[in-house]
Amino acid sequence: MEEKRFIELLVELHDGLPRLGPGNTKSTLKALAFCEYLPDTPEILDIGCGTGAQTLVLASATSGNIIATDLVPQFLDQLNNTIKEQSLDNRIQTKEADMNNLPFADNSFDLVWSEGATYIMGFDNALTHWKRLVKPGGYLVVSEACWFKPNPPPELKGFWDENYPAIRNVEDNITAARNIEWEIIANFHLPIEAWTADYYEPLKQRLTIFREAHINDKDALEVVDMTDYEMSLFDSYFDYYGYEFFILRRAA
Repeated sequence: MEEKRFIELLVELHDGLPRLGPGNTKSTLKALAFCEYLPDTPEILDIGCGTGAQTLVLASATSGNIIATDLVPQFLDQLNNTIKEQSLDNRIQTKEADMNNLPFADNSFDLVWSEGATYIMGFDNALTHWKRLVKPGGYLVVSEACWFKPNPPPELKGFWDENYPAIRNVEDNITAARNIEWEIIANFHLPIEAWTADYYEPLKQRLTIFREAHINDKDALEVVDMTDYEMSLFDSYFDYYGYEFFILRRAA
């Protein structure tokens, strides 16, 4: 299947869902609470925002001005509709932008945020390239796929070797962040319910509808099978891996 077709199907599958990946409000707020020294009205950048579930949480929990970036126009359109519905036009702006080459000046933001998207660049590259955007004394908060236990079963290791071979354990990512001269403020596991109740349950319901709508579409059914397999792996091996939040601070 061509990459363009694959992305189109993934966008369609997730269209209108509350979340595009694992996460929940409680975890976003927990991570934000570690950013103790933000100004009263922080400048915030949300990278790889998707449809903006965490963007809206950040807006409700702070008085900040937020720029939310993504490369998928459909996701930004959905977020823009929500922004208008909630009368947040004066505080949240969206921008279609490549996270590898973000069009913002150095030292622009008090808080740079990215949930479940660093894998696109790779953890080290993201922490290196986004550092210039953070004001001295400001924060970078990311969630990254990590191993939680050593020696994963061959089936699980094979899946991650194919989909994200750069996955590492939490300790190795902490070491990498320190080598890039970030201060480690805190880190914690994304809870299981952020995968199951908040992401997979709505996705399972959508999969049924998506399968019926594309019953004769080989590519679409391949996406369905891939998604089913991913969810079954988590059911079987959730103690081996997951997302880890990292709350980092740039030296003042």
